[in-house]
Amino acid sequence: MEFEKLYKKLEETDINDFYHVDMDFMLEIIKMGTADIPDCLRIYSVISQWYGNSLRGGVWTYYEIADMQDLQLTAQYLSCCLWKEFHQMFCLGIHDYQSPRFVGNFNYPQEWIDESESIDKWIWNNEQKLGEWQREFLLTYRDEVCPL
Repeated sequence: MEFEKLYKKLEETDINDFYHVDMDFMLEIIKMGTADIPDCLRIYSVISQWYGNSLRGGVWTYYEIADMQDLQLTAQYLSCCLWKEFHQMFCLGIHDYQSPRFVGNFNYPQEWIDESESIDKWIWNNEQKLGEWQREFLLTYRDEVCPL
């Protein structure tokens, strides 16, 4: 599906059904490969996966495998966002999960686990607002994304 068609679908989809459009955008992003996507889609992908992992198995499962450069890019973008709490909650879980101290044994500090639980709770309590944010984010970058 082309991005132009996805944007049309986005405009026609009720915010309560946004997850359908999110899935379609993510599939298109995955098809592009990691080397070819612009920063706006990289940021969108990070937020979508972060949010989705939280709802499925806990946000720590995302941070554990996430690319640190992608996390930093997204954190930098969110630092300029008017929704400061979003930035704070996203950054709260960024730790060095790939440190040799943890690889293979997953013996993360209890503080990290506690933080991830508070992030999950925050995501659950802000699910509607996060969907609205994602929708607005996509619309903001429409002119950049559609020609891809």
